[in-house]
Amino acid sequence: TIKIDETYHSALKRNLNEVVIAKLEFEAYREIGNKVLLNFPNSFFWLSGTALFNDMMAHMIKVFDRDAQSATFWYIFRCKSKDIKKFIKENNIDFMSIYDFAEKLKQVRDKTHFHIDKKGVKNPAGIWKSADISYNELKANIDAVYKILNYLHVNEFEFDFLIPKIDDLQYIIKAAIDAEYITKK
Repeated sequence: TIKIDETYHSALKRNLNEVVIAKLEFEAYREIGNKVLLNFPNSFFWLSGTALFNDMMAHMIKVFDRDAQSATFWYIFRCKSKDIKKFIKENNIDFMSIYDFAEKLKQVRDKTHFHIDKKGVKNPAGIWKSADISYNELKANIDAVYKILNYLHVNEFEFDFLIPKIDDLQYIIKAAIDAEYITKK
């Protein structure tokens, strides 16, 4: 049993912050993609979409790092495994999906996202293809981990770790679409 202390509380807050940022970036990326703005190579939105995706993945890679010295989701799991197991059972959360997702992220992390692997450098797209991380899997795991960590946060601090509402993206996208339309007249 791991002693619950300031490290646990700090890890819980930090991991929630990482997941919340990933959730916000996922939603922004989805919104840009839904407006077909990712299909304009060499544009600000294409570059922004790439940056959002890469940063979102970096946040999730941090959360799922399994190094024993890391204060990540797995550290939190070791601290509160009984509570987490009960919560995931009651909420029909597929823990094996979380575990498998973490494995996929590790493969991406080790071979291309944070390291340029000698073998992987020849085909970074192949590493992503091999990891086979789908859009739905990414969203489901971000959401599941947020739910688990927020549940623990509520137990510890008696309030939700809220996700800030970013509501100006729709106006920025509309302005970009309008500008694109005007330049094509």
